[in-house]
Amino acid sequence: MNKDQKAKDTGSPMTNLMEVMQEASTTMMPGFGLEWFETMNKVGTEMLAFMSERVKQDIQTQQDLLQAKDIGEIQKIQADFVKKAMDDYAAEMTKLMDMGKTHEKHAIPV
Repeated sequence: MNKDQKAKDTGSPMTNLMEVMQEASTTMMPGFGLEWFETMNKVGTEMLAFMSERVKQDIQTQQDLLQAKDIGEIQKIQADFVKKAMDDYAAEMTKLMDMGKTHEKHAIPV
């Protein structure tokens, strides 16, 4: 038994499982290049950042509604919220679509 094999044998079951899954995933997806995975990582990060910002805005809107003095103010807060949300989601969709286009040139043909 060599040093590498001994270290592998004493690894945790979770580490062994992760290694097996990693090996399986690389053989199952030979058509995807490293750049594709990097792009998907960027897309995921962008989506999380966007959702985090939207939640902050949702909370702020709720606070504004709780402090509103009359129905007119409530209607304005709601209308502003809907307009901003629609604008934000449209801009985010455009951004994600642009990010998704970049990986096409990096995919390795099968």
